[in-house]
Amino acid sequence: MAKDVPRNHLELSEVGFGAGVFSGVYDEIEASWPVEACRQALQSGINSFDTSPYYGRSEFILGDALHHLADEFPRSNYYIATKVGRYGYYAREFDYSSACVTASVGESLRRLHTDYLDIVYCHDVEFVPFENIVGEGGALEALFKLKGEGKISFVGCSGYPLPVLLKIAQHQHAKGQNLDIILSYCHYTLQNTTLAQYAPLLRAAGVRYILNASPLSMGLFRPSGPPEWHPAHAELREAARKAMEVSKAAGFNIAKLASQYAFKAREEIGVDSTIIGLKMKEQVEEAVETWTEVKERERGLIEIPKAERKVMDEVLALLAPYHDYSWESPTKKEREG
Repeated sequence: MAKDVPRNHLELSEVGFGAGVFSGVYDEIEASWPVEACRQALQSGINSFDTSPYYGRSEFILGDALHHLADEFPRSNYYIATKVGRYGYYAREFDYSSACVTASVGESLRRLHTDYLDIVYCHDVEFVPFENIVGEGGALEALFKLKGEGKISFVGCSGYPLPVLLKIAQHQHAKGQNLDIILSYCHYTLQNTTLAQYAPLLRAAGVRYILNASPLSMGLFRPSGPPEWHPAHAELREAARKAMEVSKAAGFNIAKLASQYAFKAREEIGVDSTIIGLKMKEQVEEAVETWTEVKERERGLIEIPKAERKVMDEVLALLAPYHDYSWESPTKKEREG
């Protein structure tokens, strides 16, 4: 079999497969779900998968699932993104050294059963000093070296605070070594659309691809409510709970409303893809159905029902006091633990 080779252009599906859910940190998963979900995604036109060593056994599970599907869907049919630098909950469990980054990429290649990685991000860049990212002997130096060797196609950064991502992008632009890609999360949602302000600034700093992740804001907008560890403060949690109740009373699912809202980011602010956690086949089907509906609305093929407009107005009004509020990252516990 011919060896897989890296690519120099990304044609990402507008919906990307977030495999962080395979960690089990949100909910438990059944053994058969990953293969079924990945097969459904690939059959539906989803062509990118996002994971990380930090996400428990996600790399192992995703890698095995895609390997299982290799006869149906060769490696050239999809993109794999993973991350380096974060290996635990606390800041002390980060390692952005070149040696660690190089070793981490090698381990990810093995776990994911591939000869190259399409995208590798420095994971949660706000947790480490700036020089650890951009300086000599730091993470980006190692990633760009691996890119030159053909083991990585695109180098990027992921994180929560957009000012930090922009600072790195601008530094690299001034250096003449642009970041290829940025992964932002929880910043184009029902509650926070700050990415709209930063997307043009990131483009101006030479970033080729901008991805929006976690349209449900790490579970804040799911019918069962956010996981216990969610960093949102009590007031925002309560507003999200009320939004869920209002939606439910009107016959709508808050998760679908949140996904619809986030999927508009491509049309409205030009993001290249939205990454959503998909742990089972049914969730893939729901995500694709929702995305398709959004596209049909954008084309004027179907109208938004008046009842949906009304409930969306009510939801946004409940969240308005916290609009564009970003929680602290890292938290005091993450910094000092």
